[in-house]
Amino acid sequence: MELNRRSSATREALLDAAIEEFIERGFAGMRMEHVAKRAGYNKALLYRHFKDKETLLREALKRRFSQRAQLLGHLPETLAGILAWWSDQTLADPNFMRMILREALDTSGTEPAHSEFRRAYYRHQIELVKRLQAEGSIDPAFDPEMLFIALLSVVTLTGALPQIVQLATELHPCDAKFERRWDAFLEMLAAHLSRGSCR
Repeated sequence: MELNRRSSATREALLDAAIEEFIERGFAGMRMEHVAKRAGYNKALLYRHFKDKETLLREALKRRFSQRAQLLGHLPETLAGILAWWSDQTLADPNFMRMILREALDTSGTEPAHSEFRRAYYRHQIELVKRLQAEGSIDPAFDPEMLFIALLSVVTLTGALPQIVQLATELHPCDAKFERRWDAFLEMLAAHLSRGSCR
């Protein structure tokens, strides 16, 4: 039992290190020895868990996407709550957005890793938008897929591109003053999106 727990912890540390290495260097710059060193293990141990760089990165991405999907069970019920919550999740896990941005740079034009799983993850959220439209919480005139993309862009920008926030507001996204202004803005945005449904 203890051996299995140690083996699982080792594997997770290697997968975390692989994501950090991927973010920093991209797939072409990733080296197995760098991943092993970053995780605090030797290269031979890494190869015992993963046969090559491709397998390592594929498993590392799969783990991170699975972790992200687990958050869907904690989504709030209101649009304002959902926007604030996703924004908080993005700021709490900046490496997730960096990983997505690195993936976009490395794999432009190709099918993303674990595309079926990730497609289902986004479809789940689009269905939530449709449900909120059906309940009258969001104006049904909006195309739900386009609205989802627009809202995702809004809530992820502060975590993905904090330098833009700083240049535009003179505040860091984690600054309490910015957080208060941002939360107020998201509440107002949610209220405006629901306005058309009452007409």
